[in-house]
Amino acid sequence: MTEVNNDVMKKLERDWRSMIFISHDFFHRWRMVLEEKYGAEETADLVNRFWESVGEGTAESYLKRGRDTANLEQIAMSFVRASLVMGENARLAKDGDDILVIHDACPWIDSYKDYGAPGQCQEGCDKWFETALKTISSDFSIQTDSCLAAGESTCTRRYSKKN
Repeated sequence: MTEVNNDVMKKLERDWRSMIFISHDFFHRWRMVLEEKYGAEETADLVNRFWESVGEGTAESYLKRGRDTANLEQIAMSFVRASLVMGENARLAKDGDDILVIHDACPWIDSYKDYGAPGQCQEGCDKWFETALKTISSDFSIQTDSCLAAGESTCTRRYSKKN
């Protein structure tokens, strides 16, 4: 019975990994169609609005679960968990009173490059993280300290309590 369960789990994991890449394809083809119709500048605005909407949805999910909106570490950990689900390699670290969400690897870097938009992922991620955090709680701020797409060794976002 365990062997059957292991096979089922392996298939589910394979299917989930495939779905991650399928969702990237959906996103990039949508982005490319927008660019054909509206041009690069308008598309960039629409893509940012897309990521803003995703951030709103992430925050709504967090809030619906009744999680603590005053616990910065718990909030940041939810972003780590979301990142892991999306196939990213993410972890949490502390730096004094700040919480760092660190991505050591991310499939978005390659998918943006593969679809002709290298380096454009940071703006969308920044918008997603920023919107989700401010929707969850206005008591905290976020800044990007480093970015894989810019050639740095990690994408690191710093979560801080506002003074």
